[in-house]
Amino acid sequence: MAITFRQLQHFLALSEELHFGRAAAKLNISQPPLSASLRQLEEQLGCALMERSSKQVRLTEAGAVFAAQAARILGQLDHAQALTSRAARGAGGRLTVSFVPSMLFRRLPETLRGFEEGYPDVELALHEVNTAGQVEGLMQARFDVGFIHEAPLPDALESRVIETERLVCALPRGHRLAGRSRISLDQLAGERALLFSREYAAAAHDRIAGLLAEAGVAAHAPWQIRSWFTIVALVGQGMGVALVPSALARNGLGEVAYVEVDGARAEQGILMCWRREDLPPAAREFVAHVRANGLGRPLAAA
Repeated sequence: MAITFRQLQHFLALSEELHFGRAAAKLNISQPPLSASLRQLEEQLGCALMERSSKQVRLTEAGAVFAAQAARILGQLDHAQALTSRAARGAGGRLTVSFVPSMLFRRLPETLRGFEEGYPDVELALHEVNTAGQVEGLMQARFDVGFIHEAPLPDALESRVIETERLVCALPRGHRLAGRSRISLDQLAGERALLFSREYAAAAHDRIAGLLAEAGVAAHAPWQIRSWFTIVALVGQGMGVALVPSALARNGLGEVAYVEVDGARAEQGILMCWRREDLPPAAREFVAHVRANGLGRPLAAA
């Protein structure tokens, strides 16, 4: 017969009180069931756990060892129950967040840090992935919450625009337009306008290429560029100009000037997206906070 948690509780109370009457009162039971529980436990273990006399009760050497292990086991059970309860209400478990690289300049790190501080029992997993890869990962439940550039989404995903960001023109610092406060896109005619590979991020590629085409500027994307940071680094070396999210102006990379661009369409939405169904409790807590407060604000502890 397997040893039960009730037996462990009975024995631990006895080991702490070293008195059957006090231990029984602590457990809110009578003494006979407590004595029977100890006898059964000793029979199962094949050794005496306590020495009893008319004057005292004391642990045997084996009893002292078993008492320490019983305390550890019951402590682990209490901890498991607490973690399970916290996970059920979103204060524990695991949260997997995916994001496009430029989110590092949009206060996402501050939000993630605040989440870790407010929910220390949640295991946080982070994945830097392009928009298309995130949509696929969210659909396959590999990611719980994603931060992407605005793009068409499947019906199974819900989203919220958390930020609408202007596109700015990144120019080498010595460029003829670098000193302007604003420019129009047609002023870039004849320039090499850098753009990342369409295979990597089709929606963002098409949006920017379309803006350039309307202004008579040809997008230059023969290289397999997969990152805004690579584009900015190339601009800094005088290898072209580029339309980039305004958040990148805070990166401090290279000898690059950032100039505002005229035109209401020179902007892009930043989405937070998640599955409509089967979302873990921790993810629901995270989504609810960002929806209510935006990025960069601390999360209240659960």
